[in-house]
Amino acid sequence: MMKPPYRMSAMAMMLFGLSVLADSGKTDGVTIDEVKRHAYAGDLIEFLTELGGGVFASGFLDAPSWKEFGAWYVEQIRDNCKAMDGSERHKYGIENRGICLLISYTAEIIQQGKDFTL
Repeated sequence: MMKPPYRMSAMAMMLFGLSVLADSGKTDGVTIDEVKRHAYAGDLIEFLTELGGGVFASGFLDAPSWKEFGAWYVEQIRDNCKAMDGSERHKYGIENRGICLLISYTAEIIQQGKDFTL
């Protein structure tokens, strides 16, 4: 099982996957509340995979060794949801699209820099 510290390239894969979802236009209707609901439920990766037509983050999260990273990532997103609840627009300028919020939250995780190695 993969445990911290995680490679920064794993976070890059998350951002690549989120960018593909945002670019597709298919996720424009995904709300901030919907993203929060899936983060709190713990099924955010499955939700993103479904949005991506069965693939998210180039499928790297399907590998057994990456399952723990996916769980850690969802936990970090959940923590950001709790910390920023109601302040998303003020802090990040995000108020409409849940995928854009995930991109900002992922950048926030990178900025915090904990649990990473190059």
